[in-house]
Formats: sequence, C-alpha cells, structure tokens
Amino acid sequence: MQNAQANEDARYAEDFARIRETQIDNVLRIIHTAIERIKMSLILPKLGDDMDHLRSVLKGGMYAPAIGLIEKLQTLDTVKVQILNHDVLKIIDYFHRNYQIYQLFPRLVNLLSTDDKKLIVACDTVLAVAERHLWRTAKSEISMERQLHVMYHEREELRSRTAYYHKKLKSRYAVLRWKQAVKFLILEKLETDLANRKWKNSVRIQNEIEKRSRILRDVHKNTVQKQKDLEEELEKAKVEYEHLITSITVNEKEARAEKNKLLIQLENILQKFDTNIGEKIRENLELEDQYKAAKKELDIFMVSYRKEEAIYNKIVVKYEQEEQRKQQQRILLFMMNRAARQIQKYWLKWRRDQRLKARRQNKKKRK
Repeated sequence: MQNAQANEDARYAEDFARIRETQIDNVLRIIHTAIERIKMSLILPKLGDDMDHLRSVLKGGMYAPAIGLIEKLQTLDTVKVQILNHDVLKIIDYFHRNYQIYQLFPRLVNLLSTDDKKLIVACDTVLAVAERHLWRTAKSEISMERQLHVMYHEREELRSRTAYYHKKLKSRYAVLRWKQAVKFLILEKLETDLANRKWKNSVRIQNEIEKRSRILRDVHKNTVQKQKDLEEELEKAKVEYEHLITSITVNEKEARAEKNKLLIQLENILQKFDTNIGEKIRENLELEDQYKAAKKELDIFMVSYRKEEAIYNKIVVKYEQEEQRKQQQRILLFMMNRAARQIQKYWLKWRRDQRLKARRQNKKKRK
C-alpha cells in the first residue's frame, strides 16, 4: 500500500515537473517573441531610408511582400493619419509576425540610437533574469542561501579586520605625528647650522677671490712680457720666411727647366714607341691571317677525321659485342659441363652408398 502511494506521488511529481517545464518554455518563448518584435519595431522606421538595398535583400525571398508594404507606408502621411489606421496596423502586424526580417539588416541594428540600444540591452537582461528565476529549483535556492550565509560571515570577519586595522592605523598616525615633531626640531637645528656654515663659506670665498685676483694680476703682467717676446720672435721668423721664399723660387725655376727637358725626351720615346707598335700590329695581323688559314685546314681535316672515327668506333663496337657474346657462350658451356660433372659425381657416390647399404642388409639377414 505504501509503495503504491509512493509511486503515485512520484508520478504526480513527474507530471507536475513536466507541466512546469512546458509552462516555463511557453513563458520564455512569449518573452523572447516580444523582445524580437520590439527590435523589429525599432528598426522598422529605418527600412524605408534605402529602398534599393531593401529590394536587393528581400526580392525573390519569403519576405518579398514587405517591399510593397514599406512603399505603401512611405505614401501614407503618418502625421496626418490616425494612429489606429487600419492600413498602418496591418503593416505593423505583418512585420511583428515576421520579426526575423531585422536579422537581414545588421547594419541598421548597429546604427540605432543609444537609447534604443539601451532598450534592447534591457530587454535581453529581462529575458536572462526571467530565464534564471523560472528555471531555479529548491536545491539551487538552498545552495544560494548557503553561499549568502558564507558571504555574510566573511563580511562580518572583514568588518572586524577593518576595525582592528583602523585602530592600528590610529596608533601609527600618533607615532608618525610625534616623529614629525622630532623631525621639525631637527630641521630647525640643521637650518641654524647651515646658516652658520653659509656665513663662514662666504667669508672664505671672499678671501679666495682677493687671493685669486692678485694671482691674476701677476699672470697678466707675465703674459704681456711674453707677448712682447713673441712679437720679436715673429719679426725674426718673417725675415727668415722671406729668404726661404726667394730660395724656393730659384729652385722652382730650375725644376721647371728640368721638367721641360724630360717632357721633350718623353715625346721622343713616345714617337719611337708608336713606330714600333705599328710594326708589331702589322706582324700580329699577318699572324692572325696565318692562324685563320691553319684553322680552316684543321676544320676540313676534323670533318674527315670524325667520319673515320665514326667508322672505327662502329667496327670496334661490333668486335667487342661479338667477343662478349663468345665469352658468355664459353662461360655458359663451362658452367653446364661443371654442373654435369658434379651431378655425375654425386650420382656415383649415391649409387655406391646404396650398394654398400644393400650388402649390409644381406649380411644381417644371413645371420
């Protein structure tokens, strides 16, 4: 009896779960259809902006009647026409029934205004939230409550930690203030020491300036005396330079005369070279003519030589082939004779063994 009641309860629970799944699917389908129709309604006013693109996409397909409806909608003055006009409602109803049309125009979806995009995102969020809440079960709710309980304890622990660290920071802040006061006193002392050092350094710098100015005056006197000495040396160098220039001009005139002599000798040598090279060129041309004649005779000889060589090669090849064939025949004959001798030898040995075996058997039978 208890088993029958348990089976009936399980069957009832299974039927209820099946009915619940069907109801959830129907609700989600209705919400999804409503969101898709909202998207279609948002994109519907922009379909008539580019009729050529609309015709190229919808012509010849299952949504071809939409072209005529959009053209009709453009002819109607929606400002003057009443909102509940039958034609307008019929056109809107067609696009709501065939809301898949907006998927063929992704560019128009991207060109929607920011508010329209926010509306689409809000609708998708509503669908996701509804789907999550409708499909949740008691088990998932219990696990979520457990997670929330764990999160609550973690938050309380975090609060206690923050209070502890806040107190610690206050104590550290007091220590830091005390340290800052000590640093301020140290800085005041360092500033007084620095002022004293600056005064001492300024006095020392003034003394060094007076000392260096005296040294500079002495250096200036020495440089003036050295400048006079250098001017005298410069006058002497100018006189020596003029003497050197005169001697260089004399040497240059002698070098030019020597150069002219060498140029005359070079011209004579070039003339001799030209005459000699002309004779060599004539000899070279004669030798080239002789070479061409000899080459022509060699070509004629090579033609006859190649013919003779071809005949010779043909004869030699035939002779070698014939010798090779004879050699192969001799080798084959030798192999056959050797095989016959071996076979005869083994046959005689086998016959002799058979005779000896027969004799032993006869002796055994006699015994």
